[in-house]
Amino acid sequence: MAHAGASDVTATAGDSDFVEYLERHLAERGWTVHDFCEHSGLRPSVVFRWRKGYRPDIGNARIMARALGVPLLEVLVKAGRLSADEAGAEVRIVPELDSVPTQVLLREVSARVEKLERSTADHAEAGV
Repeated sequence: MAHAGASDVTATAGDSDFVEYLERHLAERGWTVHDFCEHSGLRPSVVFRWRKGYRPDIGNARIMARALGVPLLEVLVKAGRLSADEAGAEVRIVPELDSVPTQVLLREVSARVEKLERSTADHAEAGV
């Protein structure tokens, strides 16, 4: 299991973007911290340190990105390890579908189908 390393850094006061980012991803999956730890292999104490203001080192950011099925650069920017400029706005890393949890894929497909159905209905009402 990974652990909080000496390279963990404390965020600046009032910086809650990373914690909000993590909490949003956990909520989207219906995961508790313990669920996330089971999927990632990280210890709960690591996540609780993040909630207290510490930020993941690059190794733990990589583990987090894989577990959540999100781009590593996105996690590094949210964690304050890279600025958006450093990450490069034109860089778009798409995870391999095999690495994205099934429930996340199903929610995405469902959302896209609903959006398509609304768009089709709107066009039909407008006579387009």
